[in-house]
Amino acid sequence: MSTMTKVFVVLTSVVAIVLSCLTVATAARWSNLKDQIDSYQQLYQAELVKRMNLEGIMAVSLAMKDDAFKEQGQLLAREHEEVRRVTSDLATKSLDLARETNDRVAAEAGRKKLEEILQVQTEEVTSSRRYQQELQTGNIDLQTRNQRLAGRVLELTSQTTILTDELRNLQEKLFAAEQKMKDLQQTMVTGARRPAEGGEAPAGVVPVTPQVAGPIRGEVVEIDGRYVSLSVGETSGVVQGMTFMVYRGAAYVGDVRVESVRPRESGGKVTMVASGQSVQRGDQVIYGLE
Repeated sequence: MSTMTKVFVVLTSVVAIVLSCLTVATAARWSNLKDQIDSYQQLYQAELVKRMNLEGIMAVSLAMKDDAFKEQGQLLAREHEEVRRVTSDLATKSLDLARETNDRVAAEAGRKKLEEILQVQTEEVTSSRRYQQELQTGNIDLQTRNQRLAGRVLELTSQTTILTDELRNLQEKLFAAEQKMKDLQQTMVTGARRPAEGGEAPAGVVPVTPQVAGPIRGEVVEIDGRYVSLSVGETSGVVQGMTFMVYRGAAYVGDVRVESVRPRESGGKVTMVASGQSVQRGDQVIYGLE
C-alpha cells in the first residue's frame, strides 16, 4: 500500500469521526431545544390561565362594587325624600304656630280691651246709680266673656307649648337626617373612589389604570347633553376609563367617566348626578381624591 493511500485512509477515518461527533452534538442540541420549547409553552399556558382567572375575579369584583354603589344611591334618594318630607312638615307646623301666635295676640288684645270697658262700666256704676242694674248685668256679661277669654288664653298657651316642643323635635329630626345624609354621601364618595388594595399588579398582568402620583385636577370646559370636555389630558396623566368627581365649590355634583383622551384635554360621559344638581361649565373635576 502506497503512502498516499495510507494518508487518504487516515483522513477518511478522521473525517468520519468528526462527522459522527457533529451528528451526535446536533441531535443532543435539538433534543434540548425541543425540551425548552415545550417548557416555555407550558409556562405560557399557565400564565394565560392565571390571567383569565384574574380577569374573571376582577369582573366579579367590579359587578359587586356596582351593586353596592347602586344600593347606596337608592338609600341616599330615600334619605333625600325623608328630608323633604320632614322639611314640609316643619313648614306646616311653623304656619300653624304662627296662626296660633296671632290668635293668642288677638285674644290678649281683646282681653285688654274688655278690661278697659269693664273699668269704664265700673266708673259709670259709681257715678250713676240709675244704671246700676244695667252696669251689673254688663259686668256679669263682661266677666263671663273675660273668663272664656282667659280659658282660651290658657288653651292657646298650652297649644303653643305643645307646638314649640313638636317644632324642637322636628328640628332635631331634621338635623339628624341632614347629618345622616352627609355621612352617607361621604361614605358613597370615599367607598366608590377608594383604589383597590394589593400594591403592584401580579407578574404578567398589566394594570388597567396607571399609577398617578397625586390628584389630577381640572374643570369642565364644554357640555353637550351628557357628554363633557375636561381641561386635562394625557400630559396630566389622564387615560381612558378614569372616573372624575365633579364639584362646585364644596358641593359634590356628580361623576364623569373618561372615554377619549387628547394631549391637553379629554372627553367623557356623565355617569351620575347628585340630587338637585347638574354639571355646568366651570365646575371643578378631581381624580384620586381620598
